[in-house]
Amino acid sequence: MIDDVSLIATGVAIGVGVNAPVGPVNVMCIHRAIRNGPASAMAAGAGAFTADVLFAGLAAFGVTAISSFIEGHLSVIKVVGGAILIAFGVKLLYAPSKGAAPANDTRMSLFRAALASFALTVTNPAVLLGFFAIFGGLAGIGEEVGDFGAAALLTIGVAIGSAAWWLMLSMGASRLRERIAEKWLGRLNTVSGGGLALFGFAVLISVALGY
Repeated sequence: MIDDVSLIATGVAIGVGVNAPVGPVNVMCIHRAIRNGPASAMAAGAGAFTADVLFAGLAAFGVTAISSFIEGHLSVIKVVGGAILIAFGVKLLYAPSKGAAPANDTRMSLFRAALASFALTVTNPAVLLGFFAIFGGLAGIGEEVGDFGAAALLTIGVAIGSAAWWLMLSMGASRLRERIAEKWLGRLNTVSGGGLALFGFAVLISVALGY
């Protein structure tokens, strides 16, 4: 049986590992960090963090019905996720180039950023299925009926790792804000929007090809 410290450490590694690969939420977080600063980026990260903890909890506590539902509706979820990515990408691509200087965030804009990143994460079936696959390979987790201690510790570890990743990415990307000339901020929308749209098209193509 894995000891408590190892469980939390394993969860931290999983929390960082599932977020570190370049993905749409990372693109969104970096974009908001450079345009609006660390608070805006962390709001985006908060949405992904919430989805991570939700998925980790479902996987750790063995809610296999959710996994079965995801697998049974994988194509539909991919289409929805791809469409959301393209919509966000197009919105950024057609955002006005004027007023490229960073704007102040409002509470509502921060909430929208968190909601958007949450939507992007929960419509990514690879994240949930990845959690179930990783947790399923950990010996001793959930083997004893009614023993939720290990699952809780692992979920806490994932929460710590996920929070650490989004905090580091937000703060790190925000430091670039001071080094980028204002004229380049207008082009940031094009780069970020194009990246999100490409992620979306890649998802839709995978569905069309049967992957």
